[in-house]
Amino acid sequence: MNVNFDALDKIPTMIELLNKVLENQKNLVDRKWLSTKQTAEYLGYSKDAIDKKVKENEFLEGTHYYQRASKRMFDKAMLDKWVIGIDMIDACANADMNSTINNIIEELSA
Repeated sequence: MNVNFDALDKIPTMIELLNKVLENQKNLVDRKWLSTKQTAEYLGYSKDAIDKKVKENEFLEGTHYYQRASKRMFDKAMLDKWVIGIDMIDACANADMNSTINNIIEELSA
């Protein structure tokens, strides 16, 4: 049996790499709630861009995120919908439905 003792010197490097893989695996755990920083990383935006989207009501409180004191947590499922535009379709449908209901009420009141 031939043993390559030079490979023994590489064990600490291999352990370090395995620890990095384990750490990355922990970060890949599917989370429902994301912080602003995690949201920025998840969507590929800067933290400032996420804050701007909140300020400009592109992300809606109670839909895309929830705010408790100074902590803002984003709903990952709603962010996914935002990315593909589903929430905008829903918002338009709701606006059309509200408009239709208001028109019916106005016609009945006249």
